[in-house]
Amino acid sequence: MKLTKFYSLALLFACQALASSAPPESSLQQRTAPEFGSPASLHNALPESLSKRQNVDGPDSAAGEPGHGGRRTIKTTPAQRRTFRIAHGTIMGVAFTIGFPSGAIFIRVLKPPNHVYIHAATQIFSTAMAFTGMGLGIWLGLNVRYLDYLHTIIGFAVMACLVIQPIIGLIHHIRYKKVKTSTWWGFIHRWYGRVIVVLGIVNGGLGLMLAENTRAGEIAYAVVAGLAGFTYLMVVVQWIFRTRAVEKSMQKQKKDYMEPAGESREAVGLMPVS
Repeated sequence: MKLTKFYSLALLFACQALASSAPPESSLQQRTAPEFGSPASLHNALPESLSKRQNVDGPDSAAGEPGHGGRRTIKTTPAQRRTFRIAHGTIMGVAFTIGFPSGAIFIRVLKPPNHVYIHAATQIFSTAMAFTGMGLGIWLGLNVRYLDYLHTIIGFAVMACLVIQPIIGLIHHIRYKKVKTSTWWGFIHRWYGRVIVVLGIVNGGLGLMLAENTRAGEIAYAVVAGLAGFTYLMVVVQWIFRTRAVEKSMQKQKKDYMEPAGESREAVGLMPVS
């Protein structure tokens, strides 16, 4: 009898010890509920598109670069991509803000016949620079997946137009040598080239925004482009005034030759007297 009571008391004490050591129901619920900061819960909380994008991060991923992200077509390091990005921007910037405007200025300020050859050489060299920069841009586009951005689309269009410009210039030069005066080919060549250069400069600014360049870099690019445009505009205005002055001088010389001093046009028989 006494042994049975002892067993009963021992069992009661054991149940009380288990009950006191078990965690409360509220703490158990908190412990079983996933915390927001844990990796598993964070993955579940993210949108499906971001979760998929995390899965492609790595040495071959473009998710951390400006652009769409995704798998890289060419395996490169961040240092290589930065070097090629700087080279692309520098080459294209020099070609469109310095090279092409300089060639257009040479044709206006240098004396013939060398001005034509220097103009052509400068523009051909600038075109070669532009195509080199385009190659670097395509290489970058295959790495960071922004071949469908506005900067890239405008860039391809400008380069396609740039192929036609030398052909128009050659036709203009041949026609000018025959007729010895300005033709519609010359008008098209001048304005077509101006539109190409302006589009190229504007597209360079879009490229700086796409590459998330520094504010100082954007300001420097704008200053150089503005100085080039202002210089070219001043040269064109000066050339127009000089051309008009030469035309007036030639007309005056022709009039003096056709109408000798002290004699009227009727006296020398150039015009019938009514």
